[in-house]
Amino acid sequence: MRKTQDIKTVAVPDRVRAGRSAWGLYRETRRPGAPGLLRRLFATPGLIVSVLLGRYPGLSRGKLVLFAALAAIYVVSPVDAIPDFIPVLGWTDDGAVALWFLTGIVRESGRYVEWRSLRRR
Repeated sequence: MRKTQDIKTVAVPDRVRAGRSAWGLYRETRRPGAPGLLRRLFATPGLIVSVLLGRYPGLSRGKLVLFAALAAIYVVSPVDAIPDFIPVLGWTDDGAVALWFLTGIVRESGRYVEWRSLRRR
């Protein structure tokens, strides 16, 4: 009789996910016809205002506020996956969470730029 082996899931650290997300953003901005990184960065404040005023249907106000609040609380909170008193490593997880949030906003701003250009036609 063969013994079955349990498959263990390996947790991917936040900083790896943030790195993948940033790399995905880079690839997305290099796609032909897609808004470039600079255009997305300049559109980000407009995206945030449009979401908060309820004009942009691609992202709900609640979702934006929730993710911004969670990211800010995690970065400011003394309770982390890696304690902040460990030099360099302690700040890595905070940086990864901030990078994850900002990458998500900049990615969404690309969709916002496309939505805005279709709306102006």
